Amino acid sequence: MSEPAIELTPQQAELVARQAERWNDPRTQEDARARLALVNVRAKANEQRLNTQLRQLDKAPAIKHKIYWLRQMAETFADAVAPQAACADACDGCCHQPVSVTLEEAQLISKETGVPLRMPEQWNTLPVMKYAGQPCSFLQDSRCTIYQHRPMVCRLIFNMDADALLCQMVPGARSQAPYADHGIYKELYIRAHLPKVKSQEEMQAALQSLRMADLREFFPNGLRRPTDGEVK
Repeated sequence: MSEPAIELTPQQAELVARQAERWNDPRTQEDARARLALVNVRAKANEQRLNTQLRQLDKAPAIKHKIYWLRQMAETFADAVAPQAACADACDGCCHQPVSVTLEEAQLISKETGVPLRMPEQWNTLPVMKYAGQPCSFLQDSRCTIYQHRPMVCRLIFNMDADALLCQMVPGARSQAPYADHGIYKELYIRAHLPKVKSQEEMQAALQSLRMADLREFFPNGLRRPTDGEVK
């Protein structure tokens, strides 16, 4: 487990200690691998559907259409993973993690929800750790208020542990729950926003043009109307 960057309360320190004990228990990783083996069986049955969606993604003419097909692929991924994951209704641990989205996805969420977006002061392709342990601006009563339109990254995160202990966040700490591997979907998400590239050098140059920020920076007030003194 990573060490928090700030001093913790006694309750937070106790939580971190329990998380470290769980994480360092060999059974945690063994049990997660057993669950992932069952996931792989179900994923195998979904290969044809996933390949069809991948072809549609490749043919999609615009980024907003690509995001649609990425969401369909995320549903296929979730169909295989969710039955074995610790994630449950009203579990909001992952809603206290950094949530990196592109400007294009933020614009789509704005159009779908009717919430105007604010342009971030700077772009950052890496997770902004100052938001670790802070609730998402769209979180209310342990539920996502834009669940149908939630970001791609939120659709892919599944804890393969026995319960949500390792999902609980404290400020400044990085979550290290045994998450299901969704790296290929993250790569597809990034590539959907970039021109076709032929070399690693072209990829690095293209990445420099990627406009990303935390969801909270695009929508600091969530669905709420800002009151006097709040950022609009």
